[in-house]
Amino acid sequence: MGVSRRDLFKAVGAGAVVSLIGSPTFAKKAETLNLPKPSKGSPRVVIVGGGWSGSTLAKYIKKKDPKVDVVLIERRAMFMSCPVSNLWLVDLVPLEFLIHSHLKPASKYGYHFVNAMVHDIDREKRFVYTNLGKIHYDYLVLATGIDYDYSQWVGTDPRDVEIAMTKYPAAFKPGNEHIRLKQKIHDFEGGNFVITVPPGLDYRCIPGPYERATMVAWFFKKNKVPGKVILIDPHNDPPVKAEGFHKAWNEYVKGYIEYLPNAQIKEVDFGRKRIVTNVGDVKFDDLNLYPRCKSAPIVFKAGLVKKGDRWPALRWPWYQTVEDERILCTGDARNQPFSKSGNTANSEAHIVAEFVVNLIRGKEMPYRPPRTLCYSGVDKEKAVWVDLTYKYDPKKNEFAFHNVKMDNTPSKKNWIAYLEWAKGLYRDMFS
Repeated sequence: MGVSRRDLFKAVGAGAVVSLIGSPTFAKKAETLNLPKPSKGSPRVVIVGGGWSGSTLAKYIKKKDPKVDVVLIERRAMFMSCPVSNLWLVDLVPLEFLIHSHLKPASKYGYHFVNAMVHDIDREKRFVYTNLGKIHYDYLVLATGIDYDYSQWVGTDPRDVEIAMTKYPAAFKPGNEHIRLKQKIHDFEGGNFVITVPPGLDYRCIPGPYERATMVAWFFKKNKVPGKVILIDPHNDPPVKAEGFHKAWNEYVKGYIEYLPNAQIKEVDFGRKRIVTNVGDVKFDDLNLYPRCKSAPIVFKAGLVKKGDRWPALRWPWYQTVEDERILCTGDARNQPFSKSGNTANSEAHIVAEFVVNLIRGKEMPYRPPRTLCYSGVDKEKAVWVDLTYKYDPKKNEFAFHNVKMDNTPSKKNWIAYLEWAKGLYRDMFS
């Protein structure tokens, strides 16, 4: 079963770059969008990015204070989840499981949903510029997710970067990339299907590449594809759920996956279809190239990232940027040692919503850390999980993992919990 026309139609909506409503306006003299407020003096919070963080924030700021005017700007016409998408890639959940409408919660809770692309921010006058016009803000939240940094492995030649993005997409930004990767998996006829893990721990979904490699190997085994997945990992072991993944590789998909730990990628040679690493060259017949991550371009353009860094500088333990206290970065866009994952972004957004309302009211609140509960599929109807929170030390200005729990025994019970976990979070954001 490949990618159906119906799925393609939906995913085009989920991955739309700009709204079809109105003509693009990219000048500084753009007209102000006429968005009504609850009352004339209502403070306005503009949220850029309608993912797990931004969608949760929009809803819960309005729930905590209906008098606050909230504007959610998202370039995709529909929400498509990155969490659980690895299961969709191999036909274990339908696309409907991942896709949700922004319009229902916007209507129910009374915030504005603007389907547009943000191209500039005027921090002095507090305007966000979109292809539909400009929007004034009192506070701005950049929940803009991630971008990819190919410079380490591919270089900076635009032609090579374009090859990486179009022929070998990372598929950790929902939409077109996922459609492309699913087609590649289903069309694969044999040989080496290589999947890469980014260096460090500041990439989106730490166990994501390991889950993907496991489930793609399962798909190849199920369909008797004469090939294998080669997982290139710069770490010495999966940073989380290692025992569960190794059990799957040794028992469920043995012979269909090869794990290369401590493998530092030096170069990706698209012409020769090889990846040069410190443990030897790896030939590939197809490739899912996931490089290290960085902030979205608009975060850099707003001057919120220090020279040489990849993420915005924040005023710990909260989310206000060092450069501008009226701008916050949340979810996978923020620079804190929390997992860049859906559940973390969602649980964090509940706290940040309260923080923003208190900012508007001129009140302080005690710091609370987010929670990370994360499931990974390791076989059909088998999953493992990790559950933890974080502890902040104000004297050292550092975070540490706290109250870590884990179940590395693959089971159907965990699989059922995995799907119910996702359904519960979707309800929290969109119901």
